[in-house]
Amino acid sequence: MTTLYIVPSTHLRQVRRRLSREAHPAQAVTLGGLAAQILKEGLVSYREDRILEEVALWQSVEDAKGSLKFFAPIVPFTGFIQELKWLFSRLDYGEDIFALMPEQGRAELELLHNRYHGILAECGVVNAPGRIRMALRVLEKGRVLSEVSTIRLQGLGELRPLEQDFLHALAAGRTLEVVELQTQEPTVEVIKAPDPTSEVELIGASLRHQIEAGAALEKLAVAFPNPAQYLPMVIPVFERMQIPWQTPAGTLRNTPVGKALLTLIAGELGGWDKHHLELLTAPGWGFPFALTGEEHRLLRLAPPLKGLPAWRSYLGTKDGWVQVLDILGGLGAELITRPLREYGAWLERLLEKLDPELWVKPQDNLEVWAELVKAWDSLYAIAGNLGSFHWTISPERFLQLLQELLDSYQIRAKREFAERVQVLGIEQLGAHTYEHLYVGGLVEGQFPPHRTAHWLTKTAAVLKRDELYRRLISSAPHLYLHYPEVDREGKLNLPATILPKVEDGERTAGLDPSHHPSLFLGDGRLRDAELLSQIKERVLQGGLTVSQLNSYASCPYRFFCDYVLALEVLEEESLELDARDKGIIIHNVLRDFWTSHLTGPLPAVEEAQAQVEGLLIQAYLERGSEPPAALIRSMRAFIRQDVKRAESGFRPAYLEQVFQNVVIPTDFGSVSVRGRIDRIDQHPDGAYVLYDYKTGTPPTIAHLLEGRDVQIAAYLLASETLLPQGRNVGAAYYMVSGSARRGVFHADYHKQLCVRKGKNILAAEEFAQQQDKFREILAELVTSILEGAFPIEPASTSICRYCPFQGICRKEVGMSGF
Repeated sequence: MTTLYIVPSTHLRQVRRRLSREAHPAQAVTLGGLAAQILKEGLVSYREDRILEEVALWQSVEDAKGSLKFFAPIVPFTGFIQELKWLFSRLDYGEDIFALMPEQGRAELELLHNRYHGILAECGVVNAPGRIRMALRVLEKGRVLSEVSTIRLQGLGELRPLEQDFLHALAAGRTLEVVELQTQEPTVEVIKAPDPTSEVELIGASLRHQIEAGAALEKLAVAFPNPAQYLPMVIPVFERMQIPWQTPAGTLRNTPVGKALLTLIAGELGGWDKHHLELLTAPGWGFPFALTGEEHRLLRLAPPLKGLPAWRSYLGTKDGWVQVLDILGGLGAELITRPLREYGAWLERLLEKLDPELWVKPQDNLEVWAELVKAWDSLYAIAGNLGSFHWTISPERFLQLLQELLDSYQIRAKREFAERVQVLGIEQLGAHTYEHLYVGGLVEGQFPPHRTAHWLTKTAAVLKRDELYRRLISSAPHLYLHYPEVDREGKLNLPATILPKVEDGERTAGLDPSHHPSLFLGDGRLRDAELLSQIKERVLQGGLTVSQLNSYASCPYRFFCDYVLALEVLEEESLELDARDKGIIIHNVLRDFWTSHLTGPLPAVEEAQAQVEGLLIQAYLERGSEPPAALIRSMRAFIRQDVKRAESGFRPAYLEQVFQNVVIPTDFGSVSVRGRIDRIDQHPDGAYVLYDYKTGTPPTIAHLLEGRDVQIAAYLLASETLLPQGRNVGAAYYMVSGSARRGVFHADYHKQLCVRKGKNILAAEEFAQQQDKFREILAELVTSILEGAFPIEPASTSICRYCPFQGICRKEVGMSGF
């Protein structure tokens, strides 16, 4: 009887080779290959066509566009198509995506999904999950693969519901096993490189040494969290060091033919500027126009003209450019709103002008010519498939569709029968054991790789860091874990916290004693007793500011870099006023305005607007600049609304009021919290409300009530003793743009405050409970600081976008490269 191994496609070749050497009655297949084998045995015919699947996705949207309301605002964006592809795939594999969708979108998603499968059925195409369902129906009719007695799953990871059902049916009457790779006490070396290029050089040199020492190539592998980021460095380094490796498949978009085609359409839609022509005629990159060196130089020295007529006037004296502009003019004229099948015919006519031998002849470079032929054939296949669709599409949407088709169409590298060093992603490990495994790019934010949440379901892929690391260390007895000290732009990297720590005095190849800088906290818990003692002494004696507490709540690691390590932030010098400068100016203008009107009659609205505008112009003049017109309009609108509200009862009474009376009890002792309140408005009966001017985006009401924003929480606690002669009835952010107020208010005064009723308008008991809740939250935050808890856990990605320490932690910039 035979054992059937089901493995991922990445390791199919290695597993088959191992089974062949072991001479056991066993075979290895992928899950998709197994479904195809069962359908073949069951005499079931079907058609595969990834191009038609992609176009059917777009057509389903075009067909249903008039019926969409929930999805209508995002239909024009290509990201919507990507999201639909993800949703359809999850639905086809049996996941209950509808439960994660907003109620308004469920019916529309079902409509689109049904139409998508209707189009596939009309074209006679079955997608991958469809083939598994067909194979499952064959299994339900009777036993297949009768020679198989044992099924072993190796390296497949978490299976989706449809895959589980398929394997459960296949395993009926057979033994089903999950194979976990085991490596006994692997040796692990952690190696710091100066930068990513040096990191690849170190990996390459070690591989070269292993190869020269006689190591079998199939026993060597290199892995990265995101291999695509390292390929531009791996390709030249491995070529120079003559390391035979399995180059990954490229996309049709990254071939000269694909790039030139997309540039042609983008140039026509963009009005043909200099950049488009430079890309289109770049040697080896764009269209194979035989321009001379003088003709290329003429374009480089050209002014920034716009449109083919202008370029024809400037470049048309050269024969080469006459040919180029004639071709572009003829092709561009056909880029109009028309049926998709006509675009397919247009693409075929274009390809007739682009013989691969115009780029290179086979006798000059056979491999490059072969790659061009593959790309040309692929584009011709796409053009033929587009001829099956009659729906109308604009040139802008056609460009989007073509980009998606070219991105998803892979051009396989030439087939190699000799063994090669494998380069793969860390997530692909787990199905094969190597002797030596080199892993690079292990910096925080890259391992595990960051994943953004999906638009519609708001769910993000759960990356199990410990599981990934377990698979990594079980993949080879000898592991070499690399990380670059800085990225390609020179910003400091933080080593992935999963890396094993090297104790002082322990020797590790390529590692100096400073491997772990003081920035490295492992699991985010500070264990340096001396530094922890200094933090406690400083906090208990000196207290904390509201700004510092807010910084900790936003991201504990950012607080650690700023408050604990006191790292200096190097800011770029600029003659322009930045957002911080504008915020300071606005605060000062409003302070100076209300300083003149704390008592006495309120100014008329027109007078108030003129005064604020004058103060704003003066503040900008002092900095050698002029206020933007939009800011002047915004400030005039703000003060107009502000004065009207002051007339209703609550009037500014205190400006930039300092407080130091918030005491937070902890197990280590009491900690005082101090701060400054921009403004306190008071009612004639003694009630008062606290405001903080906000020039950016304020927190949501939900975040305020949950205490995620420390500032409003601290203001409410400070209000308990701030003005003993009065009664606090609220604390809020006062948005300068729009004049809205977002905060917590007492229900008894919401009318006088001109605030609409909502979940942030609290009755007396609720108001008191909210203050108690805020006190508990602040106590938890202060206690965490005293305990040394500084994990890299930003409250949101927007915080990382403007963080001066993002080059150190790398938490949220992983998706944008090094």
